[in-house]
Parts: sequence; C-alpha cells; structure tokens
Amino acid sequence: MAITFTNHLQANILDPLEALLKAEFTQPVSYDIDYVQRATNWFNLRPISDTVEEELAASHTRSYEVLVQYYRIVSGQHRKDTHIDTVASVMERVKRLIRNNTSHSTYFFNGSIENINYQPDTGDLSSDVLLVEATFSANVFEVV
Repeated sequence: MAITFTNHLQANILDPLEALLKAEFTQPVSYDIDYVQRATNWFNLRPISDTVEEELAASHTRSYEVLVQYYRIVSGQHRKDTHIDTVASVMERVKRLIRNNTSHSTYFFNGSIENINYQPDTGDLSSDVLLVEATFSANVFEVV
C-alpha cells in the first residue's frame, strides 16, 4: 500500500513564500540552482535545509531554511544611489514583508529573515550583476 504524504517544502514553504513575494513585488521569482539571467532584477529561491525541531508521538515540528536571492543588473560604476540604496530598499521590504507574515495562514509559523548578506560570493558573474542573499526560516507543524 502506498503511503500518503504532503510535500511540506513546496506546499507550506516555497509556494506561500513565492506568493508573498509576488504580491509585494513586480519582479519574477525563479528556482534556479545555477545563475540564469531572468530579467533586470528578480528573486531566486533555493531550499537549504529541513530539520526536525520536535518529535512527538503523532506529530512533529520541522524547521525549513530557504536562501532568498535578489539579483539586479546594473551597469556602470558602483555607487551608493544606483547600487547600494536600491538593493537595500528591496531587502528592507522583504524583511518587513516576512515580519508582517511571521505566521502565514495555515502554512508556516515563526517565519523570519535570519540574516542578509550584501557581499555574497558571486564567482564568475559579471560585475554588472548585484546579488544579495537572505536566509528565510520558518516552522511547519505536521500531524503524522
């Protein structure tokens, strides 16, 4: 007999997080592992971890982490008004968005942005590509 299950990463974390971002921003949201230019600016979601927080007899609480990447293509000399202010403004909105939805409907609870990295390793990317990474974490309660 086949087991029944719910893909909590998709149903309770990724889909609601994408919906929140799309409702607040006009930028597209993708799920690329390797860099793919999608527009002049966009979000990319990358699942990081799924950890059991508490195991009970008939349920458990899991903690999920997702890397929220924000890409922006800006050519020219790196300046505060064209490079720093724009991405900082977007990330402040992301922090407030998650803070305002820390418990998002029946999907997740304890949602938060744990940290923001304004200087991630960009490897071989063009100097015109700005990348900022935020770590989103949230819990999901599942009755088993």
